[in-house]
Amino acid sequence: MVEPVDAWWRRRQWSRGTAVPYAVGEFRSAWASWPVLVRQYHPEWNHGVVLTQVPPAAEVLLTWECDVGHVFVATPAEQRARPGRERRRSVWCPECHLQATPRRWPVLPA
Repeated sequence: MVEPVDAWWRRRQWSRGTAVPYAVGEFRSAWASWPVLVRQYHPEWNHGVVLTQVPPAAEVLLTWECDVGHVFVATPAEQRARPGRERRRSVWCPECHLQATPRRWPVLPA
């Protein structure tokens, strides 16, 4: 069940019985192969939760900002599943990806 980051964090606090269920840096090695995502993540937009506190498989909605400045919400899995692990900007942002996708005009019958 996907949930907002603040609700997810509160639930993890309750289930683990601690104020900080995941230490800062706990998932650093898991995120190391995704430097573009690390750069796009802003803790201040995610209730102060640092990306290295979020397991890559967590079903949580996080706010991201692409290099162009588009702000969007996606889960870690959605972000990691963007096309091909390429390092182009257009593959990491849904809006940039749509703009980069060639569009065909409808062909009208003669």
